[in-house]
Amino acid sequence: MNVADTLRIVIVGHVDHGKSTLIGRLFYDTGSLPEERYREIERTCREQGREFEFAYLMDALEEEREHNITIDTAQTFFRTAKRPYIIIDAPGHKEFLKNMITGAAAADAAILLVDGAEGVREQTRRHAYILSLLGLPQVVVAVNKLDLVGYRRIRFLEIEEEIRRFLGSVGIVPSYVVPISAREGDNIAANSSRMPWYGGPTLLEALDSFSPAREATGLPLRFPVQDVYVWDRKRVYAGRVESGSVRPGARVAFSPSGKSSVVRTVEKWNRPDCPQAAAGECVGITLEDELFLERGEVMGTRENVPASAREVSASLFWLGIAPLRLNQRYVMKLATGEAEVTLSTITERINSSTLEVIERHPDRVENLDVANVTFTLHRPLAADTFEENPRLGRFVVAEDGFVAGGGIVREVRSDPVGARTRVIRLDARLMTEPDGNLIDLSREAGPIEFDLSPGFLDRLEAGEKVVIRLRTADQFEKLARLAFGHHMGLEFGRDGEGGKVVLCRERPVRLPVAEETGPVI
Repeated sequence: MNVADTLRIVIVGHVDHGKSTLIGRLFYDTGSLPEERYREIERTCREQGREFEFAYLMDALEEEREHNITIDTAQTFFRTAKRPYIIIDAPGHKEFLKNMITGAAAADAAILLVDGAEGVREQTRRHAYILSLLGLPQVVVAVNKLDLVGYRRIRFLEIEEEIRRFLGSVGIVPSYVVPISAREGDNIAANSSRMPWYGGPTLLEALDSFSPAREATGLPLRFPVQDVYVWDRKRVYAGRVESGSVRPGARVAFSPSGKSSVVRTVEKWNRPDCPQAAAGECVGITLEDELFLERGEVMGTRENVPASAREVSASLFWLGIAPLRLNQRYVMKLATGEAEVTLSTITERINSSTLEVIERHPDRVENLDVANVTFTLHRPLAADTFEENPRLGRFVVAEDGFVAGGGIVREVRSDPVGARTRVIRLDARLMTEPDGNLIDLSREAGPIEFDLSPGFLDRLEAGEKVVIRLRTADQFEKLARLAFGHHMGLEFGRDGEGGKVVLCRERPVRLPVAEETGPVI
């Protein structure tokens, strides 16, 4: 088996619908559970006077055992005859959704678990929407605990119809809907004699039919640099090939720096001369040129490198306790890179359970809302849209060091790799209209700086005002610094066309009046 064949699967679903039990059963039925671990679980259950519980395999933390819930996202491995798996157990409580996003963002496929007795719940719908938001196209629905409803076909069909209808509304067509009992082992590794009415694949057969997303689409080379080592008089760039492949002699370039070179060697531990590295393989790369690269750079071929993003439009699921606020700063983490960003636009926020648009052009996104937003990056990051390359099209947003949201990149606006900041002369953009002076920056993307001529300042000193239409929060920040440094007044506002600022004198101009009208107060 090749490590590149490994399939990463996230298991999601409402709390108590049986995720940990299912994972324990998958391990047991594939022979991946060590005998001593099985005996330990068996002994623990016996000491507590309860029946054997597979859930204890994943609920290893003492706090989790006390509360009988899964708190963190756990990753572990099992194998079928076809290939190895990394299976990610994601928490069901809404307080732990941020951990679920972290797990789902790294997955190739998903199991959505539904309790056959309780049916589809609010959290089920929310998790399904997150899977849609993170763009996971390979989904199998497992309708669990059918032993509690007598393995009735009619109950399974009711749940199947409901979940298919909701998944269809968020753009997901499940590959399979499988009736199971994780506790009893029905339709996990072998077909159940207690459900003769079901003629589809077992859960493991469904998983084996999936393909690693990074291979299935024939994506271009993407190699995010995780670290750089100087070893044996050479500089080794370490990381994992996320998509495509790389071999010695390849002409490559890096984003966002724009640096380029030729691959000298592809290396693994004790194998300094690998002929090639494919998607999923962790390797070291040496180059013909000694480039000074940092963690976060992403290597592609010279003909196809990821964009050097300065502005990212995205669909995002927000989980922070405090609202996501317009014009506030956050940290975006994408592949191995991270950058401080400012939330510059909120197009709309959406209820993640009902999918209804709550508000258009709001100034904040509340906890558990979905939103379409735009971030302005304070320094560029390598990024692809999710449609172009899912491996570089997912991100998370951190606040105060903690993951508070995640989503997918819908659009990237960037400068050509290695481009410099442009200088815009405000007086050259000034237009005089019937309603007053206007400068339109709403179509300006990328890093810019502003230049003021003495004539522009004279006009403001004489009492004129200038309205400047904005595209990004970064533009507002630059103008605010400009106004502060030149003792100008600045007012911010919004209208139907977006954000704008008004530049004027620092103090209101007093117009001369006739003496007979009395003194100015």
